[in-house]
Amino acid sequence: MVEASGMKRTLRSWRTLARSVPLLWRAAPAQVTTLLLLLVVQGAVPALAVYLTKLTIDAIATAVQGGEASLVRLALLWGGTAAITHLLPPVVQLLQGNVAELFTAKVNLELMRKSEALVGLDLLEDPAFHDDLQVLRDGARRRPLNMLVLLVYSVRNVVSAVSLTAVLATLAWWVPLVIVASAIPYSVATLRLREVGWNALLSRSPEARRMEYESRTALSYEHAAEVRLNAMLPWLRQRYERSFNAAHKTMRRVRAKEALGVLPGIVFAVAVAVGLFAWAVFEASRGALTVGAVVVVVQGLSQMQNEVISLAESVGYLFERLLFFEKYFEFVDAEPAVRDPADPRPLPSGPLEVRFEDVSFAYPDGREALHGVSFVLRPGEKLAIVGENGAGKSTVVKLLMRFYDPSAGRITVNGVDLRELDSREWRARLGAVLQEFGRYAYTVHENVALAGSEGAERSRVEGALAAAGLEATLARLEGGVEQALGKEFGGTELSGGQWQKLAIARALYRDADLLVLDEPTAALDPRSEHELFERFAGLAHGRSVVLITHRLASVRMADRVLVLAHGRLVEAGAHQELLESGGEYAELWRLQAERYGAVA
Repeated sequence: MVEASGMKRTLRSWRTLARSVPLLWRAAPAQVTTLLLLLVVQGAVPALAVYLTKLTIDAIATAVQGGEASLVRLALLWGGTAAITHLLPPVVQLLQGNVAELFTAKVNLELMRKSEALVGLDLLEDPAFHDDLQVLRDGARRRPLNMLVLLVYSVRNVVSAVSLTAVLATLAWWVPLVIVASAIPYSVATLRLREVGWNALLSRSPEARRMEYESRTALSYEHAAEVRLNAMLPWLRQRYERSFNAAHKTMRRVRAKEALGVLPGIVFAVAVAVGLFAWAVFEASRGALTVGAVVVVVQGLSQMQNEVISLAESVGYLFERLLFFEKYFEFVDAEPAVRDPADPRPLPSGPLEVRFEDVSFAYPDGREALHGVSFVLRPGEKLAIVGENGAGKSTVVKLLMRFYDPSAGRITVNGVDLRELDSREWRARLGAVLQEFGRYAYTVHENVALAGSEGAERSRVEGALAAAGLEATLARLEGGVEQALGKEFGGTELSGGQWQKLAIARALYRDADLLVLDEPTAALDPRSEHELFERFAGLAHGRSVVLITHRLASVRMADRVLVLAHGRLVEAGAHQELLESGGEYAELWRLQAERYGAVA
């Protein structure tokens, strides 16, 4: 069973290497090819130097006729190999650095492309996927570089070992075979221990993610005020230290196992080296080997054993890096539940009518969020969706934006199932302000236009900012719409309400057919909230609006109100109609009126 598992592990590693090397070559074809050629030359030089040393010593010892001329030629050849030995490393290092940067960028760009291809949120909201993503994010900064370096060393080691084999085989065919055999126990132990190390790294990734989160919480500007107000730093330090100790204990145990696990292999390799050296001395003492041959054995034995052991170590570490690339290719090959159709139907033109038809939905963790919800969003209608926390309001938004697909039922746009449309085309018709809106360390202009920032019209950006109520804020910014924002790169920091208005400007800039506002006033004061909804009432002319809120005083501008409770649609109608019916909405209104002083 263990042998079968090891065989599968080996085959999987070879398959991963077979996919990784072409990825490396595609990152820099010309430079990778040149690098490989130089490595072949660099790997052959040590064996050539050993062989030239043998010829030189033998020529001196036998004083052959014309030996002086032969020695001159040998000296020139030896000088050439010395020059190559010293000249190639800087060139190889230069190419290696260039290729490493290009390879790292290639891997990161491929991760971004895959992330872009994830239409929905089903994978991104999976905790196990987060652990894998943490490994990939951390590893992408150095693992491609590590793999390249190890490949470089491995290629050079292989060429050197083969070259030295050819030289040593001139003395006795079995000598290089014995040296290679002596390295097998060490190599096997190294490969096994690298896998143990990688599995330990994976097992500690949740702890590593906690450490990263606690460190970010303690040190970031975003949490600085609240962390100090609540004296959280000692508590965060304790949590970080506890997570670190758990992760460190695992890795310390693995490192100790690695160090002790290779000792038998090293002892065996040394014993073989001593035995071969004794054989060479004995053969020379009885005249079976020349002085030059003894030098070949002494130098070649040492170098070849070093090359073989170094190759084993490089392959072992390469094996560990390939385990990273296994995760990488698993990520690249991942098939999300939400996917665009191979042949999407064209998005219906004209005003949009969106229908939820008996829609139910359960999250991947099994949590049921919606049960048989049906409603129609008519063209140009302002629709409010209200309910207590956990009622399913934000789930409706996620389904509407096709971050998830319904577990049952369907959503249609002008009669076409949303799953049959191209998600990018559909989302291009939407403008949204979500609860967790982005605060981007870019200019005001770029924050509003985002993906369309390069060709964005300044007048449209300023119009969206004005519509969101940011004229006064913009006037106070030294750089105007080109003012950099956020503390990360020395920009200006905005208040929570200003950031939220900027997110609203971003939604308005899209000139979308459908505006989605998911708790858009959470960071606004009552006056700003009133002004915002007045603006939307005017700006939404001709557009459909979906307003998700828990503040019922904000929904009187809506044409119709949907009331959700425990994932079910329990009421629908105009504000006044729902108040008069005396149902769930009226009860929520009464409670909020008593608490906040709201009036009908």
